[in-house]
Amino acid sequence: MKLSGGARMAAGDAQEAAGSGKREAAARHWLTYYIKKTIRVVPHSSSFGGGRRRQRFKHVQVFCDSPSFRVNVPDRYLLAIRGRPAVLGCEFTPDPDLSSLVITWQRSENSQVVHSFYYQQDQLDRQSREFHNRTSLFISELGKGNASLRMNSVGPKDAGQYLCQVSNAKGTGQAQIELDYGALYSEPRFYIHVNSTTVTVQFETEGFPKPEVIWLGEHGQNLSYHLELHDQTEDGLYIVKSSFEAQKPVVNVTFTLKNHLLNQNLQRPVILSYVSNEAGGRSWKMAAIISLSIISIILFAVVMFLQFKKPIKSNL
Repeated sequence: MKLSGGARMAAGDAQEAAGSGKREAAARHWLTYYIKKTIRVVPHSSSFGGGRRRQRFKHVQVFCDSPSFRVNVPDRYLLAIRGRPAVLGCEFTPDPDLSSLVITWQRSENSQVVHSFYYQQDQLDRQSREFHNRTSLFISELGKGNASLRMNSVGPKDAGQYLCQVSNAKGTGQAQIELDYGALYSEPRFYIHVNSTTVTVQFETEGFPKPEVIWLGEHGQNLSYHLELHDQTEDGLYIVKSSFEAQKPVVNVTFTLKNHLLNQNLQRPVILSYVSNEAGGRSWKMAAIISLSIISIILFAVVMFLQFKKPIKSNL
């Protein structure tokens, strides 16, 4: 555990006192200093006249008799997925007496209070507004050394470093965990836009974080495409619109989207053929001309046949 200069001096005093037979007093001195100056998570609220509330810090002493006290996180990295609760794991050396148990979860970057527990109950007066009604401890597991935090409605802003701080009658400690966030991209919506000369196929989807987009041709070659990546929505999602424009009447392409964070790989092949209105009109006109020509030839042949079939009069 990283201590401030004053805390290191207090710890040094504790070692000297221990060498001179004053180990218990030194341990009290060091731990009291550390909790008061570093953790400071045991506020005691009192009411005064006029409805005003005032906070003062209660002086707490914890004995650190056992060097075996530990606070640790089973996994230092946690990936939260949109729509699912995240459980930030934290374990500590338990003590049957919960009256001295203090648990505080904080953001490492800005020391925001995520969740607090002391006096054998949740203390959420100092909880940051962003986490209101979203966090909880496993109360029935505290006596077993489980200080894990459950967080609901996880979003992109929740990603970052979290600090689990625990103290009880056996000691005090802290451990850090990193929380990341991702959202699976939705089933891509398919659109077709046709004009007189080209056909455009487009896919649209939402997710997080920014994806990799690839368009492949019939033989696996990379194709040039258009990509629109809109700003995040209120849910913290990116809106992705990607399209490919074909210059020929047969389209055989594959749209691929990769969300590397969540190992998501979406592939949607597109195979279609089309005939433009202009081309169809030309074909109809040509067919009509050919048909009329054939009919004219047939009529001419019939007339000639009838003409030659007439009997020839004799001058006898």
